[in-house]
This record gives sequence, C-alpha cells and structure tokens, in this order.
Amino acid sequence: MSHSLDQSVATGAACDLKREDFFCDTLVNLAGTLENYLGIEDASTFIARVGGDMGDAIGARYVDSDGALPQEIEAIGAILIDLKARIGGRFRIEAISPTELVLINTACPFADRVVGHPSLCMMTTSVFGRIVSDATGYARVHIDEAIATGHGRCRVVVSLRRETSDDGHEFFG
Repeated sequence: MSHSLDQSVATGAACDLKREDFFCDTLVNLAGTLENYLGIEDASTFIARVGGDMGDAIGARYVDSDGALPQEIEAIGAILIDLKARIGGRFRIEAISPTELVLINTACPFADRVVGHPSLCMMTTSVFGRIVSDATGYARVHIDEAIATGHGRCRVVVSLRRETSDDGHEFFG
C-alpha cells in the first residue's frame, strides 16, 4: 500500500510555525502546566529562578570595557528598555528619580499568550532585578499592573532603596 502525501503538507507550506513562536509557546505551556499542578506561587518561584539566570546572562551583554554595568539610573533604564525591545516588548519610562524607576509596557514579549499566566511576569521581575541590583547593589521590583492579569499594560516599579514594604521582590548585587 502506497501512501502519498500532498506536497504542500510535506513541505510545510500550509504551516506558519516559526522558531520564535515554537519557543514562546513552549515556555507559555510550561508555565501553564506549572501553574495548574503547583499553583501560581510555586510556578512563579520556578520562573523566577530561570529569570534570575537570564538576568545574569543578559546583564553581561551590557557591561562596559571594565566589565561593569552603568550605575546611573537613566542608563540602567535605557538598558531595560533596550533589552525588552529586542525581544518584542514596548517599554518606556513613566517616572525616574534617584531612588525609583517606573516603567510602562504596552506589548508583552509573550504577546497575547501571556494572558492568564501571571507566573511569566517573574521573568521580567527577575531579569530587571538581577540587572539593576548588579549595577547598583540593590533592587526591589514590583509589577502592580500586568497584561498577564488582564490589565491593558504592565507597570513595573523598580526601587533602588531598601524599604519595609512587602510589595515586590528584593535582589542584592
């Protein structure tokens, strides 16, 4: 018995799967599985660990010739915006001061796939936290609005001074 396969199916002409979509879908599905089996908090812990490692690796791409990240908050903000733009985010600075950086995002790198998967926000939290704390010695990152939780945007507050607030996650350089 001979099986003939339509040539367009055999060559994938009808399939619009791209490498980027495949890896994004893989991570989103992994996060969803962790959330379903472990709960949001434990899934977030796993995602945070990966995000921390990613933050170290990404931060290393932004060091100067002496191997250091800039310490000026404006330069750090520019790094965070640049790295997110490179992966499909649309961040901008809403407010900046010597003790705080507030960023707004209107496009998640995970696109609409992120909706309903708030554990993925730990990627941003951990990447930002690692980079900022490596540059300044300390960071507390809090996402008070997120596309993943149904907001129309993300609002990320990065504090550079240790405070007594329980909001957010602390990082030490």
